[in-house]
Amino acid sequence: MKAKKILITTFIAASLIFIINLIAGASYAVWKNLPYFFIYSLVFSLGNMLYFNMIDKFLNWDNNPEKTLFISILGVIPLNAFIYFLLNLFFKVFIFGQSFQYFIQHINPLEYTMVVLFALVIALFIITKYSFKKIREAQLKAEQLKTQNERIKFESLKAQLDPHFLFNNLNVLASLIGENPDKAEEFTLKLSDIYQYVLAQKDKNLVPLKDEITFAENYLDLLKMRFEDGLNYTLPKQINPEAQIPPLSLQLLLENAIKHNKISAENPLNIHIETQPDKLIVWNNYQPKQPAGTTGIGLKNIQKRYDLLTEKQVKSIQDKQVYRIELPILKA
Repeated sequence: MKAKKILITTFIAASLIFIINLIAGASYAVWKNLPYFFIYSLVFSLGNMLYFNMIDKFLNWDNNPEKTLFISILGVIPLNAFIYFLLNLFFKVFIFGQSFQYFIQHINPLEYTMVVLFALVIALFIITKYSFKKIREAQLKAEQLKTQNERIKFESLKAQLDPHFLFNNLNVLASLIGENPDKAEEFTLKLSDIYQYVLAQKDKNLVPLKDEITFAENYLDLLKMRFEDGLNYTLPKQINPEAQIPPLSLQLLLENAIKHNKISAENPLNIHIETQPDKLIVWNNYQPKQPAGTTGIGLKNIQKRYDLLTEKQVKSIQDKQVYRIELPILKA
């Protein structure tokens, strides 16, 4: 594919150099020099491709498009003028035997002006093409993210509506109604808040971290009523109001912790949620059920959502005592 692109670019550049020579009024027969034009154009093509590859590698079109555009256009002018100078020097002095002094004295400014103008046209064409490519990629990512969000929401609802989930929580609710009506009412309200939050995340790519923490508190309170002394948890006290994460990320991690660990008053599960400037940390004491489960699917779901939003990676760390997940904190 790259070879084809280089050949096409070479043909276009050769045609442009041919036109430059005609406009500049070259005294030699331009038709006889077509092989040299193709050599010129090949060097131009490779030089400009390397230049724009470097621009793409070391600068960021997404975060700073104005600076990248300015440097791209500013650099392409001296680059192409220098390439043209070196090629002329090589052929006229080293191949055709002109003296260096004669070569310098007979430099045609019009030729270099035309090279720079055509280089700018090509640069603008490449930049425009790249911009349209980025727009298409952004649109595709948006569609993928929307699909992923819908699937995550569906999976979350499905997990919440799982018969075992409802059966367990309805049993807790039934016992609370007879023993502690006030607590039963609190349980019902928190259960309602959980469903309301899940439904409210439709079409959202990111949500404030404070909203996710509030949701996690409701969810953990619900679980605490069920497991009582078998579950303990801590939440962060201070949260950056600008911090955001993909919605329902915390819910998936908490589900995994409950699903894959033993929970009892003798061996309580301790879940801790902490924040740092650039990441959210969720960790718990590791006491896997037998046979030990895996959290691979949940983490893959979360990582896929992060992949559509950022290059930052979700990290998981496990040893014999602790299971720890680190979610990058994002900003809208």
